[in-house]
Amino acid sequence: MKYMIKLSLAMIVFATLATLGYAQQVEPSKLPVQNSQSSAAVDESDTMQDVGRMRIILNQMRTNLAFVGNTTTPLAHQFQLDIDMWQALIDQMERREQKKAQTKDKKE
Repeated sequence: MKYMIKLSLAMIVFATLATLGYAQQVEPSKLPVQNSQSSAAVDESDTMQDVGRMRIILNQMRTNLAFVGNTTTPLAHQFQLDIDMWQALIDQMERREQKKAQTKDKKE
């Protein structure tokens, strides 16, 4: 019985140490610094790439839903709600990026 307690305690200590070692963060002073103009351009490009990937995944979701035999089940309805939610989010992200681009063009 004492052996089991010692073994359990040792496993807990090991798991805690492993978690702490894994969770160490990079110090903020060691992170790369970018200027704000290049950062904004990179963010816009990254956002549009993300939107493109999200559209691809959304189309895959629609294709998967089409293969569901009975579309009147609660699960199929939930899939359709998820698709509608993602579509709304992607549309919002695209509108936001378009407004940013229009504002940027007006300033120049």
